[in-house]
Amino acid sequence: RMLGEKAGGLLQSWCEAKGVTVHTNTQVKAIESTPDELQVVLENGETCPADVVIVSTGVKPRLHYLEGCDIDIDQGIVVDAHMQTNQPDVYAAGDCAQGLDFSTGETAVHAVQPTATEHGRIAAANMVGNNNLPYKGSLNMNILDTLGLVTCSFGAWEGVAGGDSAEMYNPDNHQYVNLQFKDDVLVGANSVGYHEHLGVLRGLIETQIPLGEWKDRLKENPVNLVDAYQGVNQAALQNG
Repeated sequence: RMLGEKAGGLLQSWCEAKGVTVHTNTQVKAIESTPDELQVVLENGETCPADVVIVSTGVKPRLHYLEGCDIDIDQGIVVDAHMQTNQPDVYAAGDCAQGLDFSTGETAVHAVQPTATEHGRIAAANMVGNNNLPYKGSLNMNILDTLGLVTCSFGAWEGVAGGDSAEMYNPDNHQYVNLQFKDDVLVGANSVGYHEHLGVLRGLIETQIPLGEWKDRLKENPVNLVDAYQGVNQAALQNG
């Protein structure tokens, strides 16, 4: 899950405009085979004829080989800030590891390439003796290109307790930006139809840099992200 209701609605209407039928609020109950075709049976009673069925329901680590071991397992292999399991000198990284979540401070499995890369770097450094290199936590992120429409989510895109938000919604052009703040720090974002600012969004969220006056400017114009990024970084340099 990576999009709120408005963002998801834009993605659905985009797909439908290109001839794709989207079924929501239901699940696949069965896949049946006939001499001529496949039938996908939905929980709501509908059936969908198909030539090919692609199953894409998320990622779950295969951890059965660790059953009976003393290694702590939850949704994945639980690791500490140094990517070490509860057993000395045993490390885990990547899609199988349940490590620190940057936004929540809890542990989670983030099966995405940037997390796997950073996991591996931290685990390798600590395995060779650099035990003072902690993992800052992975940023929950998803970037998807669906038939030419780019959607993304970063961090606490659903918002945090006591936070506030800013939104730009342009359904006619399938464009949407939602920014989530905690005080004057950007903590999460949802975006549809924009891809130029993806690196800026990630940078603002991961650095937790105070926005200062730029928060009000972003609330007036949530798309003004590049200027905000440059402005807050210039201010940080000037303030030393």
